[in-house]
Amino acid sequence: MKNLKLLFSSFLLLSSLSMFAQQTIRGKVTEKATGEPLPGVSILIKGTIKGAETDFDGNYVLNDVKPSDVLVFSFIGQKTQEVSVGSKVNISIQLEEGGQILEEVVIVGYGVQKKSRVLGNAVRVNAEDIKDVPVPSVDAALQGKAAGVQVIQGSGLAGSANVVRIRGISSISAGGDPLYVIDGIPITQDYFLAGDSNGQNNNPLAALNQNDIESIEVLKDAAAAGIYGSRGANGVILIKTKRGKKGLKFSFNSSSSFSKPTYTPNIMNNRQLLEIYQEAWENDGHTGLADLPRDISWTDALNTNTNWVDLVTKTGVSSRNAFSVNYGNKKLKAYANLSYDDTESFIVNDEYQRISGRFNIDYNILDNLKVGLNTSLSKGIYKQVNINDTWRNAQSFTLPFYSPYQANGDLDNTFPNPLVELQYRDRRNEEVRTINAISLDYEPIKNLYLRGTVSMDYMDFRTFYWESREVGRINGVVENERNTYASVTPTFINNYNTNLTASYLWDVNDQNSFNFLLGTEYQRSTSQYYKFYDVDSNLGYINSDAPLYKNSEDLVKYREYTGQSTYSFASYFGRVKYTFDNKLDLMALARVDGSSRFGENNRYGFFPTVSAAYDFSKEKFITNNETISRLKLKTSYGITGNSAIGNDSRFGAYSIPNSGTFYLGEQYQSIIRLENPDLKWETAQTFDVGLELNFFDDRIETELSAYYKKSKDVLLDLFQVPSAGYGERLWVNAAEVENKGVEFNLNSKNIVTDNFTWTTNFNIAHNTNKLVSLGGVSPDLLEGGFNDTRVIEGQPIGTNYLVRFSRVDPTDGLPIFLDKEGNETKTFDLANRVSTGSVIPDATGGFGTKFKYKNWGLDADFVFTIGGNIYDGFAKRSLGTFIDGDNSSNVRTDIYDRWRNPGDTSNPRVFWDHTQVDGLSSVWQYNHTGFLYDASYLRMRNISLKYSLPNKFLEGSFLNSLMFTFSGTNLVTWTKYPGGDPEIARDFQYQRDRNLSPNVSYLSVPQAKTFTININATF
Repeated sequence: MKNLKLLFSSFLLLSSLSMFAQQTIRGKVTEKATGEPLPGVSILIKGTIKGAETDFDGNYVLNDVKPSDVLVFSFIGQKTQEVSVGSKVNISIQLEEGGQILEEVVIVGYGVQKKSRVLGNAVRVNAEDIKDVPVPSVDAALQGKAAGVQVIQGSGLAGSANVVRIRGISSISAGGDPLYVIDGIPITQDYFLAGDSNGQNNNPLAALNQNDIESIEVLKDAAAAGIYGSRGANGVILIKTKRGKKGLKFSFNSSSSFSKPTYTPNIMNNRQLLEIYQEAWENDGHTGLADLPRDISWTDALNTNTNWVDLVTKTGVSSRNAFSVNYGNKKLKAYANLSYDDTESFIVNDEYQRISGRFNIDYNILDNLKVGLNTSLSKGIYKQVNINDTWRNAQSFTLPFYSPYQANGDLDNTFPNPLVELQYRDRRNEEVRTINAISLDYEPIKNLYLRGTVSMDYMDFRTFYWESREVGRINGVVENERNTYASVTPTFINNYNTNLTASYLWDVNDQNSFNFLLGTEYQRSTSQYYKFYDVDSNLGYINSDAPLYKNSEDLVKYREYTGQSTYSFASYFGRVKYTFDNKLDLMALARVDGSSRFGENNRYGFFPTVSAAYDFSKEKFITNNETISRLKLKTSYGITGNSAIGNDSRFGAYSIPNSGTFYLGEQYQSIIRLENPDLKWETAQTFDVGLELNFFDDRIETELSAYYKKSKDVLLDLFQVPSAGYGERLWVNAAEVENKGVEFNLNSKNIVTDNFTWTTNFNIAHNTNKLVSLGGVSPDLLEGGFNDTRVIEGQPIGTNYLVRFSRVDPTDGLPIFLDKEGNETKTFDLANRVSTGSVIPDATGGFGTKFKYKNWGLDADFVFTIGGNIYDGFAKRSLGTFIDGDNSSNVRTDIYDRWRNPGDTSNPRVFWDHTQVDGLSSVWQYNHTGFLYDASYLRMRNISLKYSLPNKFLEGSFLNSLMFTFSGTNLVTWTKYPGGDPEIARDFQYQRDRNLSPNVSYLSVPQAKTFTININATF
């Protein structure tokens, strides 16, 4: 009995000890649908802050766990699971898709917040959404993804710039593009760094490798963008690059693409065009055979049929390769990437090559002290062609009955021959860019976070041009011969940024908490401009028939220093946020900015914002509701600013005295631009209200927003009236612009099972834009580039200003117009121009769907525009139709629908001479509403088929995962627009042109239709 009691006592003791014993738990977390490992999964001991995180292989180790503990496994997009430990030492689980997406962390400016606690209107695009889509630059990945964010892809040209508009156009002469911030660094984003560059604007994001992107955040309203007050009027796009995570992982991504234009020009061949020539000749009262340009005989014209479009286009072949390394342990986390891209467009000789490297590192010096380093280095080479001399001339002034070659075999240079451009001229932009930042994070006491950052964005940008002496020789005229010409125009930009922030989290009690932020920032950017040139010595800047420099003295000899430009910002900002019971959020922020770009009387601007949100999801009537799972109302009001103007716009300017220029025996200087010491910030006041409403346990997520934005003191770059005696422009604050609109987003998880998921997304936005006032400024002092657009009070910015076309006279085929009073007339008079058409679409948006079955995936994304008009600037030559001697142009085949006999009423008859239209002084003045077309379109932006090799096939190999993707971009476009691609980001001559000419096309280069094969491997 005694022994039995001893045994029983020992059993109780061991049992009690086992209850308090601590053990080590190991395991692996995978995705249930695919079996793939999930890195970054959070494992917490329930009720504590103690936990671990899975590495890149999904493995984790958690020490000091008691059998009575419960482990909580959570990951964005996956359902949270809880597992009791008990006697287990290995706990491996599979997470199921369908978790609480709303708890995703998003960047909001100088910090992060949980998405469920964000008061402003912010949209996030993750790396998964862009990694397999071949886009010219990362901002194009936003197209169709966010309501109110209109992204117009530049064109099918390699490395082309996009046009991004967030909630409409607020500016006229100042920049209308959003501010781009990469890892907290406001980058240099000059679209005209190389001048207008034949309308091929510089792409400030071309150097950024899309494989490096972790996420992109779009800040739309004042609550979200207000912390960047001085530059947030056009919205802010925050780009976060990848950083190291726990574990060791290697990734390799390789893709090959093949592209053709989405639009094949429907122009005439030689016989079709000759038929039009003869008809126009006879319509104008001539007899016999029509005179042909360049005195070409009809026999030669009938026997020559050159397809110029085929000569300047090809199948573009591109490749992208990237290799990355991720490493992380308790103290050190690092990410490194090296990539090489070679992108050819479908235009011959148009190519963009880029090699780039990135290294991001985070190191915990102490438990409360961390240092971070971001560094990237890239070199991009953009081999350009002159689009006017190639793509456009191939459809217009280079006629099908012209031969490329003369009888002796030389290229014929007596007309706009595209082959001369392709063979004897070289254009190239080279950009070496490095973006670097070092940051220090310190927590001196609990909940107080200090952060200091120093960054530099350095750019060496050089424009090269070379022209062979053959250009002169092939004319066969001795006096036209000259030596090879070569030049290079370097620009060196140093953009420094420093900021210091202090954040404090104060939890008063379980229901009340505060989040404080104070900060200061200073930015300074200096640009230096040079030009190296030569006309006589055959300098060898570009691979050509010109010799290279012999020594560095030649660089000095032929260098011309053309100037320096500097701007700086000094900023102070603060933000306080109050949360009550995890339901009510209130936030106020303010920013003071000083800019060297503005006059000494108005250098500083004050930009405050207030916002509020209430989450009804915590109330009983929602928590007990089986249908509604989330209901949140939010609103904000704030003021943001715009300073995107020239660095020296406030200064006056004087002419440089020319040798031999005297007045009363003295050399003189003249004022060519007046100083404006009162030049100040353009400001935008924005009111926003939004409603988030989710259904069926967040299976359906919706968001509805409405906004009103009024821009005041809008910056205007005015032409000087010649009689004033000043030769250049004057910058003033004068106008008011209004934008208002509504936006709607919907995301749904239609089917979620173990093996099959189907999700969809949809967004649509409507914007109304109006120029409220020009502040007494004459609209004649503003223009829209080379296009017939105007600024008119009461109308949208960049309104088409055209003569109204009424109908065709069925008796003679002449066009009939309307005068200003609406009366019909056959006289074309520019005095009868009125604002007409709609430059702003009724709606823009996109939708997509994703299917996932075991290891297979199918994604499709569409973008659309509803309403609005496109003005086809080339139609006046291709449908006009005016032959005008040697200044002749080809004709589109849709001219077949024209007046030929009395009674026809379709399109006007064809003309040999533009003077047949009474009052028309020039072909280029023939701008009327007959060339306005419906801008609506629906485009399949991308469709991708993905296959991940099952894990069982990878066992025993060095690979962790292997995925194959086949995708097609811009495969189908539905549109009624006959003039080319309806997605227009045309050739902008200068900044104001980007704002005032949103719907004007003149033989714009279309988008690329691309097929891509991609392989992604991790090991």
